[in-house]
Amino acid sequence: MLAIIIIIGLSLIGGQLARKVGLPVVVGQLLTGIVIGPAIFNIVQTTHWVHLLAELGVWLLMFMAGLETDMAGLQKNAKPAVGVAILGVVVPLIVFYGTALFFGYSQMTAVFFGIVFSATSISITIAVLGEFGKLGSRAGNIILGAAVLDDVLAMALVGFFMIFTPGQGLGPTTLLPIVFFVVGILINRFTKINFQMVEKIGNWTLIPLFFGSLGLVVTFDNLVKNWPMVIAFAVFALGTKYYGALIGSRMTGVNPNDSQVVALGMIPRGEMALIIAQIGITGSVINAAIFSDMVIIILISTVLPPILLRYALKKV
Repeated sequence: MLAIIIIIGLSLIGGQLARKVGLPVVVGQLLTGIVIGPAIFNIVQTTHWVHLLAELGVWLLMFMAGLETDMAGLQKNAKPAVGVAILGVVVPLIVFYGTALFFGYSQMTAVFFGIVFSATSISITIAVLGEFGKLGSRAGNIILGAAVLDDVLAMALVGFFMIFTPGQGLGPTTLLPIVFFVVGILINRFTKINFQMVEKIGNWTLIPLFFGSLGLVVTFDNLVKNWPMVIAFAVFALGTKYYGALIGSRMTGVNPNDSQVVALGMIPRGEMALIIAQIGITGSVINAAIFSDMVIIILISTVLPPILLRYALKKV
């Protein structure tokens, strides 16, 4: 119980500190877990109850993501949104698969790398667009539509991967996040039930616990040996989404300035990539060392894009 209280309390503080300096809250919560975990100060270690409650946090987070997925809203700017989403998934899948094989990973791990980095975190981009009053702009609508499709495609890929990959610990802990995501979409589409109170409680308890607990798993033991791979993957994490989304938007008739905003807005991986990585380690698809490397790459691809996006929005 003490470990749970410490993780939640410090993760909430870390999230607010991150927000004050212009970083996503999820980054602050994740960094808090890294700082208080075995990687740095080793104040807290993960326990059975921390792991169990963090799993509940994943399910709640995916349920909330489903609730915020407006399938009907995809009708606006549907053509560019589809083009951006498809190329924004296909390009990372191909590039990460090939790069992972080059660095000696197995076929299965290489495919999973591609799936993790095909995801997009819309919450981070929404915050920046809102800051500049651009949520209702054409670029904003395209990003929202493409990100919805990205999330749906990424979770579908995870589901198919886990179902058709034998002997990888397929079970409730790996499939339930996907189930909760679909349930959230259906509730949002066909009912008017308000889960605002549940979201508020989650944002103060299970969700910071989840992101903080992810940091506890991270270590820097292999970073000295793997730094060329981490740098290469970080560059590809930025480049594949950017150029995939840029090409997709330009092919569908979006002007150059808006295309650049869309491309930068699709880069952040954030919570979606972290959730998929967590599904992978829970289902024994990846080990703790690979997970640590993934988290570092996800952090880089989450922190840099909002800074670049703020600069690009000044031109629109």
